[in-house]
Amino acid sequence: MAPFVGVIEIVCGTLIILGLLTRLAAIPLIIDMLVAISTTKIPILIKSGFWAMAHEARVDYAMLLGSIFLLIVGAGAWSVDARLSRRY
Repeated sequence: MAPFVGVIEIVCGTLIILGLLTRLAAIPLIIDMLVAISTTKIPILIKSGFWAMAHEARVDYAMLLGSIFLLIVGAGAWSVDARLSRRY
């Protein structure tokens, strides 16, 4: 699954950086981060406790919340999406 996840992260990350199909690109990243948290951080929570899990999961939660923000708000005024929507 690692090559598949890598391709998803690279493609969707590039789309988000460009601001092209941002809301659509955020959805696979949200799913990716939910799976990563559930498969890697929940076992740490069970084995070592909350603080060990919280320390390991800070980047995962930041990426998850950032992707949720982009899904709700969109790309912004300087994005390719905004420039394309102005032309039509």
